[in-house]
Amino acid sequence: MTFPRSDPISPERKGIQYSDFPDLARFLHHFRTESDNSMTAFIKLDDSPMFQKQVRYLEQTTDELKTRCQKLHKGSKKYMDGLGEACNMDLLFADALEAFGGGQDDPVSVSIGGPIMSKFVTAFREIEMFKELLRSQVEHLLVDRLTLFLSEDLQATKDARKRLDKASHAYDQAREKVASLKKSTRDEVVAELEEEQQNAKSAFERSRFNLVNSLMNIEAKKKYTFLESLSAIMDAHLRYFKLGYELLSQMEPFIHQVLTYAQQSKEQASIDQDRLAKRIQEFRTQAEMNEAVPNHLGHVSVNGVGMSSDKNIDAIMQSTTKGTVQTIKQSYLLKRSSSLRADWKRRFFVLDSRGNLYYHRVLPNKPVGTQSTNSLASTEQHSRMFGRFRSRHNRAASHDDENLECHTVDLRTSTIKADAEDSDLRLCFRIISPMKTYTLQAENEGDRIDWMNKITGVIASLLNSQLKQK
Repeated sequence: MTFPRSDPISPERKGIQYSDFPDLARFLHHFRTESDNSMTAFIKLDDSPMFQKQVRYLEQTTDELKTRCQKLHKGSKKYMDGLGEACNMDLLFADALEAFGGGQDDPVSVSIGGPIMSKFVTAFREIEMFKELLRSQVEHLLVDRLTLFLSEDLQATKDARKRLDKASHAYDQAREKVASLKKSTRDEVVAELEEEQQNAKSAFERSRFNLVNSLMNIEAKKKYTFLESLSAIMDAHLRYFKLGYELLSQMEPFIHQVLTYAQQSKEQASIDQDRLAKRIQEFRTQAEMNEAVPNHLGHVSVNGVGMSSDKNIDAIMQSTTKGTVQTIKQSYLLKRSSSLRADWKRRFFVLDSRGNLYYHRVLPNKPVGTQSTNSLASTEQHSRMFGRFRSRHNRAASHDDENLECHTVDLRTSTIKADAEDSDLRLCFRIISPMKTYTLQAENEGDRIDWMNKITGVIASLLNSQLKQK
């Protein structure tokens, strides 16, 4: 059986094709040409209006870059946190699947395929490891680098601008002092102010070139920093999906084998449910027919058991010699306790073709008598992986049935009475043996007579069998 698989390259799927990517060499040439324009070349370093215009342009682009970096950093951190949350969810799901039944060997886990699920639990935990590796790479290759770029490189430009403004103000003040000197000013005062002016100019020049260096550092780094980080992240994604693909590819035959088994089990379950519905309908029809009270008691004598065996019951009894044990009748009856209280307790009675009448304190987990196992065998032969788990589950169920408290009534030396010791009680009959008297009560008159007739037939068949042997 084959299963439909989604085509990863479906014609309806709209996405990026390899042909959509630009020629890298041509793109990089255009990229370098655009970035190396006259506004960023600093051909002349004199403090001129043109120089200041270039600085202002670079500062504007740096501010815009900072705003974009902050947004990218925020989105990258959310993405990293989302990957971390996804890792946690993978582990939680794997733990929940393991608690549900994976890797456990109790009957419930075996019945739902728990040992098979354990392989899936292992796979989900391996996928979580791949995802955690991807998360750590996003953190180190993108989030940490963006944090460093914002906190050091872009902040250095801002600090350099502050130092330049301060140095420019000091230089302006020094020039004003020198310009305001009179010709009559003493030479030592002039020399002192001129020295201050020269020092202020030197500080201004250092600050001016520090800002230029900082801005050009940004211009240089933005050409490779983001491409390097993002291409590394794409490579990390490639490795993540490659590891996942290799893992799931190895599991693909196993996955489809389990899917095939599940589909077959689903079909078999539908068949079993239809059979059960039919049996329930037949049972209810028979029960409604049995509820009709007959005008006579069949072969049952008021004082004891008749000696003529029902032909159907006798035939069923004879089939037991061939090794086939069948259930003649089974249902609930009220049984009077032999204690001083003489209270009534509901028990499940079974009459089989061996002539055994026994009752359980609780209803058996599986039908008493012969049971066909063809449906189970036909399903399991297609998938041996489940065979040992299901057989182990069936053995556990059989063990539970064997532990049921069961009491047997010996019918070979028993007679049956169609009443109770208390004449005012309805729907009662008694089974009298040398060891004990059982007073039973049916739910309706039809059920009482059916029980008495069948028990009478079994007793007669047992006695006839003993006479034939003599």
